[in-house]
Amino acid sequence: MQTQQTIRSRITRILMCTLLVGLLPTLISQQAVAADFPTKPVTLVVPFAAGGGLDVTARIIGERLKDELGQPVVILNRPGAGSSVGARVVAAAPADGHTLFFTSGSAFAFANLLVPNFELNIKDFAPVAAVASNPAVIVVSTKVQVKSLAELAGYANSGEINFCSTGSGGLNHLQLEMFRNIVKTKTSKNYNVTHVPYNGLAPALIGIRDGSVQACMLPYTALVKNLNGKELRVLAVQSKARLPWLPDVPTTGQLGYPEMDGNDSFVNIAAPKGTPEPVIAKLEIALQKTMQDVNVRKKLEELEVQTLFMSSRETTKWLEDEVRKFSGIIRESGLSTK
Repeated sequence: MQTQQTIRSRITRILMCTLLVGLLPTLISQQAVAADFPTKPVTLVVPFAAGGGLDVTARIIGERLKDELGQPVVILNRPGAGSSVGARVVAAAPADGHTLFFTSGSAFAFANLLVPNFELNIKDFAPVAAVASNPAVIVVSTKVQVKSLAELAGYANSGEINFCSTGSGGLNHLQLEMFRNIVKTKTSKNYNVTHVPYNGLAPALIGIRDGSVQACMLPYTALVKNLNGKELRVLAVQSKARLPWLPDVPTTGQLGYPEMDGNDSFVNIAAPKGTPEPVIAKLEIALQKTMQDVNVRKKLEELEVQTLFMSSRETTKWLEDEVRKFSGIIRESGLSTK
């Protein structure tokens, strides 16, 4: 006589087999899609203005990626609203892998807390990979007499500092809010600086040049380096270690702001939700091979972009951690629209 455990075991096996049979057509269909992919040009949507560091990085990678994919790679700049404009373009695209979000940082993953009537979040995207990191720096114009991070923090309640970022609600804006909160905690004074958002790095540098702003939270790029000592003074890097290109510039932690350390902005690529996993896997492999190319690495390193490669799984984990961290800052700073 069969025991109840044996009967349950057989029923379970039958149900599993039935489930697999039902999924088989879908799996076969997805494999067929991946085998043909890509069937047309692949578009990299960059959520910042042309000419900035991320735009240049996308063009260098795209030029090599086309060889791996066998199709042209088109760069589409869609700046605005802390990368949420570009995020909308990608989320609304067909989930077939031909439209990808090429962004720096994690702002798109928590923009739903910042942008009115914006409901997208990390679950609306399928992370593909991360390919570079761009540490954030705190800079001031050489036109102002601020020589240290302590002096910059000392402008609490003065109302004399216009502080720029590369976009309202973007990662650099949230880093400013983090700094504002830390200064308030340390000094018991409100950090009364005016936030001036720009749509990308290039316009922000123009603001520094013409005197519209005196200080900025910016991603480190060759553009920042070229201006360092001329029109920009780099006060600190928001990394756990000093940058090899700026050995004399201390980290925020070394200057008494350890909470700011580790604010590296990873250049990551995401597809729309529902993109078949075999397509994601094919894109991941193509990007990994692209980032192993000696010429690609050389071109990016000449721009002082730190190259790396993180898999889809690793990139997803990093984004989830970023959402948890910055969601708290958004709410603490009163920026949330929810």
